Amino acid sequence: MQFMRLAEVPIGPHDRVFRYSPLRALLVAFSIICASGGLVLVGWIQQAGLAYYVAGVLLLGLAVMSKFVLARFHPSNWLVRLSDQGMFLQFRSYLNHHFPAHDLTVVFIPYIEIRSVRLVQERSAIPYRDLDRPLAERSYAQRRRVVELELTGDLAPLTQALSGESTIRPSHVTLYKHYPVRMMSPPFVQVEWGVVPNPNVLVDVLRRYTNIASPIEVSHDYENLEGLSREEQEARLLSLVEAGKTLDAVYVARKLYSYDLIQARAFIEGLHSSR
Repeated sequence: MQFMRLAEVPIGPHDRVFRYSPLRALLVAFSIICASGGLVLVGWIQQAGLAYYVAGVLLLGLAVMSKFVLARFHPSNWLVRLSDQGMFLQFRSYLNHHFPAHDLTVVFIPYIEIRSVRLVQERSAIPYRDLDRPLAERSYAQRRRVVELELTGDLAPLTQALSGESTIRPSHVTLYKHYPVRMMSPPFVQVEWGVVPNPNVLVDVLRRYTNIASPIEVSHDYENLEGLSREEQEARLLSLVEAGKTLDAVYVARKLYSYDLIQARAFIEGLHSSR
């Protein structure tokens, strides 16, 4: 296992690269533009001020989203690169490409150090923050695909690198709390799969180098945590933060411990920084 800077990653002619799709981002942006144009036209024909307002909100959202779209055209927009010798795994989010280029943000894992690979389908029940909803609609289901790598060797350096990445607190640049790679419990590393091609392509390539475990489905309940121990509750809250659901974690902490908003935010921030 070797750590390196992004610029140090060798590029081979036969590498298989998995990246976040620029085309999907463009299609979403184009859909928003078309919807906004249609609302403006409706507002002009029917003299409906509400249509203009909704169109403005959509365009404002597009302006905010532009950073996400542009980041997908940056050279750093890749998650996994497979070479003839092993896997390059970039654990810094492509959204944080503006961070210092001298940071070690890529780990090279030789195929011989990958003991097994498994696809995991996760389903999470996350409570809405809207308390006015009917009791039966107080939570929503979030699904995500994960590639789980079982590794060999000394994983302490990787554990430390991933922990350091998730606790960065930059003072002069925007931090996007997107952590695509997580160390669950050694020796298992989970890679959140939001890239293309789909994870089955990765599995097919790795099949010749390692064992492929049977895929599984798991469920996580973030709505009913009252019966868990304090340690288990904090672990669930931390997993919400690492999944980019910080506001949901704050809401759940308020619900669990009767905190006010300021107390809950401080608790979640302290929980994350002390991991």
